[in-house]
Amino acid sequence: MTYEVKAEKLIRRSASDVFNALKGGLLFMNCGADSGSMQIDFRAGGKYQIDFRNKTLVNFGEFLEIIPNKKIVFSWCQTFGPDQKPDTQVVIELFAEGPHTRLTLSHTGFKDQATKDAHQTGWFGGLADFIGQVENGQLRMLRSYPVSEQRIFEACKNPESFFGLMGDVSRGSVDFKVGGKFQLPTATGEIKGEFLEIVPGKKIKLSWLVGSSGPLEDSHVVLAINGKEDGSSYLEIIHNGLNSFEEQKAHRRGWETVTKKMTEVL
Repeated sequence: MTYEVKAEKLIRRSASDVFNALKGGLLFMNCGADSGSMQIDFRAGGKYQIDFRNKTLVNFGEFLEIIPNKKIVFSWCQTFGPDQKPDTQVVIELFAEGPHTRLTLSHTGFKDQATKDAHQTGWFGGLADFIGQVENGQLRMLRSYPVSEQRIFEACKNPESFFGLMGDVSRGSVDFKVGGKFQLPTATGEIKGEFLEIVPGKKIKLSWLVGSSGPLEDSHVVLAINGKEDGSSYLEIIHNGLNSFEEQKAHRRGWETVTKKMTEVL
């Protein structure tokens, strides 16, 4: 007996838009894959390799069938370790419904309920964030740190331990208060914006006025912090208003770098 994950979602974008997002690895990224190390040879017979969660897990497989704008089939490893192999299969199909697309995902071949359930959680969460990115230009990242909510908040509040991970604090300014502005030069340009909401120990919301290719309109970032029973905490980053794939890709890599460096700060 084997077990199967099934999912079905309606996406308010054309089948070609959804297919191109899948081709670019956006679903893998929204399931937690590191965008900087991801390798995708997108063709029938081509291989892929993705590193999850700061390279603590690696998955790989082969694209078995690709029908543009309609279907993608690939193999997948259901367990991880030195003897892992791509022994399950994922089928993603796209069905045009007017200007929208119905996506179905089937992941078959799981050997037990627990492994199936773990993958179901991953696919369901990844699909939700994938849809948010494709439809609305929203990035969402969730990272866990072995410290309290207050410790993460203080790190985000401190210009050196947060903004200093992105730009040169010594040549910029950060006025941490509601209505306060920040502006710092970076290696490729600058970051600037305004603090819109601050809830001590819980939440920071700020506008984000400059993208990788110029000014951004109506883009903002929410940093939400939630503690867990074991004393560790989640940092959730939601970045809205990134309306091109180039901006989404650049900012995802930027936030991945920041969250990795925060591990050292915390």
